[in-house]
Amino acid sequence: MKRKFLVMAAVIISSQLQAQDSTFTKQLDELIVTATKFQQKQHTTGKLVTVIDQATLQRNAGKTITEIINYQTGIFINGANNNLGTNQDVYLRGAGTGNTLILIDGLPVGDPSQIDNSFDLNNIAVDQVERIEILKGAQSTLWGSDAVAGVINIITKKGGKNKISPSAMLSYGSYNTIRGNAGMGGSIEKFSYNVGYNFTNSKGFSSAYDSTGTKDFEKDKFAQHNIQANLGYKINNRLSAKGYYSFTKYKASIDAGPFQDDKDDVFNNKNSISNLELAYTVSKLQLHLSQSFVKAQRVYTDDSASVGGFAKYSKGHFNGNSNITELFGNITLAKRLSLVSGVQYISQKTSQDYLSISDYGVYKTALGDSAKTNTFSAYNSLVLTDVSGFNLEAGFRYNHHDIYGNNTTYTFNPSYNIDDNTKLFINISSAYKIPSLYQLYSEYGNKDLKPETSNNYEMGVQTFSNNKRNSFRIVGFKRDIKDLIIFYTDPATYASLYINRDEQHDYGFELESSIAIGKKGNWTNNFTYVDGEGMNNAVKVKNLYRRPNFTMNSLLTLQPTKGFTLMPSFRFIGTRLKGEYDLGPAQMPQYYTIDCYLGYQFTKQFNVFVDLRNITNQQYFDVVGYNSKKFNVMTGLSFSL
Repeated sequence: MKRKFLVMAAVIISSQLQAQDSTFTKQLDELIVTATKFQQKQHTTGKLVTVIDQATLQRNAGKTITEIINYQTGIFINGANNNLGTNQDVYLRGAGTGNTLILIDGLPVGDPSQIDNSFDLNNIAVDQVERIEILKGAQSTLWGSDAVAGVINIITKKGGKNKISPSAMLSYGSYNTIRGNAGMGGSIEKFSYNVGYNFTNSKGFSSAYDSTGTKDFEKDKFAQHNIQANLGYKINNRLSAKGYYSFTKYKASIDAGPFQDDKDDVFNNKNSISNLELAYTVSKLQLHLSQSFVKAQRVYTDDSASVGGFAKYSKGHFNGNSNITELFGNITLAKRLSLVSGVQYISQKTSQDYLSISDYGVYKTALGDSAKTNTFSAYNSLVLTDVSGFNLEAGFRYNHHDIYGNNTTYTFNPSYNIDDNTKLFINISSAYKIPSLYQLYSEYGNKDLKPETSNNYEMGVQTFSNNKRNSFRIVGFKRDIKDLIIFYTDPATYASLYINRDEQHDYGFELESSIAIGKKGNWTNNFTYVDGEGMNNAVKVKNLYRRPNFTMNSLLTLQPTKGFTLMPSFRFIGTRLKGEYDLGPAQMPQYYTIDCYLGYQFTKQFNVFVDLRNITNQQYFDVVGYNSKKFNVMTGLSFSL
């Protein structure tokens, strides 16, 4: 009882000063790109954007990208604190997986071989990321399908000002985990470059939870390699070209299921992304033409029934390919009025096969190369900025899908700067999510599926102190989704297929604040409340499975002496419904974790750090039957010129 009282006291006290991310106080005039596809100052848009800048990423050098994002307001990533290689399910403002669009440098990177077209965030190496922009609310007008709850845009490192700027990092920690990277960037006359190599190797721990403590479950290993390159060339004063390529492969041991070990179940993943872009700029016009290819390959192999399971052997191949062509531009129509317009063509295809052998014989399924689709979109958005403090974005998108036909979205987003410190904003917009290739073409596929459509309503206020070192933001939101795609089984015939039927209605609010502590640091906190219900065949049901109603994060960043950084943090996750098919009680208990980062910068080029996580050694479960990290440590050093 005493421990619970202390936790709740911390929640109550922290909720009086809410925010997250030590960069929050700088974001009033920070340049962002995700809101309108072009650089824009935060105070001139009514869209809600959180920026995780390079300084914040460096202060989280021992963490994965999902562990870093997981501290942001409104986000809960199921799997971020599990063993490396675990599925990373992103829940933004309570929306289901696949309803948050993941971008890399503005490029959508969804995997068409996944049931929900989601992207595996295990593929991202933090050390090659410059910054992350998180844009909330329905964003399909500019960004297309899947941007139902918001967009996470991961912006990679580009060439620096020097001719040669090498960098390296090496860290080691719990579970015999070692991480390292080496990179080099720079600019030589008209040419810029940044290249990097990253690796991770971990002995890990058992993904499945041994509830008896006597079964000697095997540790599940993880090994990953990543290479990345950004190249740029300024052809002349108006025309420039840039190219991006990344390749990631990793191998992870996985278990048979909750509470079930498996000593020979292995997951191999490969992912490659390539992009070529031309940019043309004149006085009032900016144009971008890009061509991108995204390729994903996943192979699951279980070559014996080590736990006495149903199959004695199983193997599955899942391949996905996306081809994305986009032309978009920004033209200045008047002094404070501009038009963003673009066209986009996306073709996707997948091939999948699965084989299992058991005492009952051989079972096979296959999804051939004929599983493909293409989508054409055209969009326009008028952007009015800072007319006596008033800003407005109003946009429209037309989308044509080669199977289901046409759909449209809209955006209406006014905001008003009351003074230099305070802004009011409203966002009324719609979004959509197209059916995945699996939902269209598999043995349960249905070519009559329509896209899921939604309307989003958002209102809030953001204010800063006169010196911009203290800030507060409160936002309320509501999201209504229609024509949900569900997996349906006929109770009479037991035939199963995907259909459009249900609705989803979610709502909540977010509080954020940052308080300066003299010149030595700041204290940031955030608090999120999310609730909602589904309408399943005209019956209301509570269905925010695995998603907490309450989350709270509190971070203290201190620099008591020159070069030394101290960052204790507290995270609270409220009760949540277990997964629809998960084991265990209907409601999963709340939990909290306490972390502490210590860093020391000997010179501008050399830094060491120690990252202590879950210091109180809490045992908790984001998914019943699967382990989360208990007390663990990462320590390392970094070097850059």
